[in-house]
Amino acid sequence: MTPRWIILFTALMAASFLLGACSSSSPSTSITNVRSGGDSAREFSDTLVVAASPNARVRTVVGQAMANRLNEQGNAATFLNSEHDSLSWDTPTELRGQLLDIAREGQHDSVLVLSLVDKRVHTDYKPESVSYIPYTREIGAGASVTYMEHSVQPASIERSVDYVIQSTLYDSATGEAVWQALPRTVDPDSLEEAAEGFARVIVDALNTPEREWKKR
Repeated sequence: MTPRWIILFTALMAASFLLGACSSSSPSTSITNVRSGGDSAREFSDTLVVAASPNARVRTVVGQAMANRLNEQGNAATFLNSEHDSLSWDTPTELRGQLLDIAREGQHDSVLVLSLVDKRVHTDYKPESVSYIPYTREIGAGASVTYMEHSVQPASIERSVDYVIQSTLYDSATGEAVWQALPRTVDPDSLEEAAEGFARVIVDALNTPEREWKKR
């Protein structure tokens, strides 16, 4: 299985998360799809985690969150640190080979690569609205008068940002992709929050048999 590999993690990603903090929705993270091919993803014992980005901060924050989560769940993992600016981050084919070489040299039997594949900004404009509420007041025996009170709801704009990450697990020995998932997060308040959300759902998916995901 050869996945679609798009490297879009850049310095703009960190800025985008900050802009997302202006939206009105609550942050949420979920998995949209899980696919596997060949060997079970859970058979690997030592994983090199890579956030495919030329931005060192993104690589560190995302990679560390994922590696920490894997380690907490009993899966040995190490993230690719920030000292790799010279890798071919803008050339996917070359980058894949470089990452596999690094994994083999470090005796990691698998590589988990995370890359941003989609970002969508949703804007919902709500025009000004007026609500009328009847109000009745007694003015004498058996007599009353009804007034209409009104309230004005000013126009507003609600904005949300949706990110989709492609996470692909490679067998270091063969270079083949053996597992892939597409987690998405909506309105993270920061890069750190997004990284924690992605780590949580990706590791959960890695440790869940594919047949169980098909039932969801």
